[in-house]
Amino acid sequence: MIKLILSLSLYSAAVMAESFDLFLEQAIEKSPYLNASALRTDQAILEGSKLTRYENPTLEVERSRFKSDNGYRFGLNQPVRIWGVGEDKERIARSLSSNAKANVAVERSRFIKELSLLYVDYAQNQKLLNLANEELKIAQNINDVSKARYANGTLSKALMLQADVAYFDALSNRAESQKEAVKSYDALREYAGFSEEITIDADNNFIRLGDEKSNPDLALLTSENDLKASQAKLETHIIESIGVFGEYEKEPDQNIYRAGVSIPLPIFNTKREEKSIQELQIRQNALFFKAQNDRLGLRKKSLMKEITSLETLLQQRRENLKNAQELLGMYQDAYAIANVNLLELYEIKNRRIATQEEIISLQSQINRSTIEYNYLQGAYNE
Repeated sequence: MIKLILSLSLYSAAVMAESFDLFLEQAIEKSPYLNASALRTDQAILEGSKLTRYENPTLEVERSRFKSDNGYRFGLNQPVRIWGVGEDKERIARSLSSNAKANVAVERSRFIKELSLLYVDYAQNQKLLNLANEELKIAQNINDVSKARYANGTLSKALMLQADVAYFDALSNRAESQKEAVKSYDALREYAGFSEEITIDADNNFIRLGDEKSNPDLALLTSENDLKASQAKLETHIIESIGVFGEYEKEPDQNIYRAGVSIPLPIFNTKREEKSIQELQIRQNALFFKAQNDRLGLRKKSLMKEITSLETLLQQRRENLKNAQELLGMYQDAYAIANVNLLELYEIKNRRIATQEEIISLQSQINRSTIEYNYLQGAYNE
């Protein structure tokens, strides 16, 4: 586990922060929603067993009263499935199990995706809070120098007051950043299901995973289509079962044995509509899958272009930041000896802060797009 110091003004203390990977592992393990979702597989197996089990036989018992004696009759009737019905029910049972597993997999993947996106918000706000603290420190330094220069007569009162106002603006900005940091921290912890306080390293960046697996949404759609097709196939059987029966009847002067079958006659209900519905269902499922697959393919290409563009822009902003940092240091030194005016110094300071804010925003956008790309690639499958 990578240990880093995470300074949280929220708690006014330095604490050891755990890595995002460890935090994610703990969240998956303890999530009541994922644990409840996992029970669907067991439930689906039981539903399949319920579907494939045989019907119970029926027993008939009669007692007869004749003039000279008594009689009785026993009859046993057992429904028997015709050829193919049992296989179709087994197929539905397998589809139920596969669909349950696909649902569990997609909920797990979505949980990881949403938790990762909430982490990006949390990390971005932590970095903005650190930047607000840095800006406050710069404003404090400029304010101190301005008061010193005003005291020795090298700065007007108006400019000294302007430096004082800028300091309190930075103070308010830091308070606003603290509020957003608390909000994103609480959202992350709530979604993860952590009731206790946690501290997480805010410097984790996500990388694209090129090893493509099954997209969870497509896998779920495939399992749902298979289940619908299996159910539709079963409904096309004109006759699902016949009754096989046997009887024994005792009368005063004779014993009677009977055996036979009870066969439904498909005269009025030939399941013609069900067969047509099945054909339409298969065509509909194929079109839905193609549309979803094409959409996901276009989205992945779009994300790749977006990430590449953002990475190029991020590199440019980082180069700009080096110059902005050096320039700000030069102007602060020059301002201390009255070689530059206050407005020039604030312009340079604001430019540097804006560049850092843009870098933080760009990195967050890259992380969000990368998380979505990895989800589409099936990287969060179990």
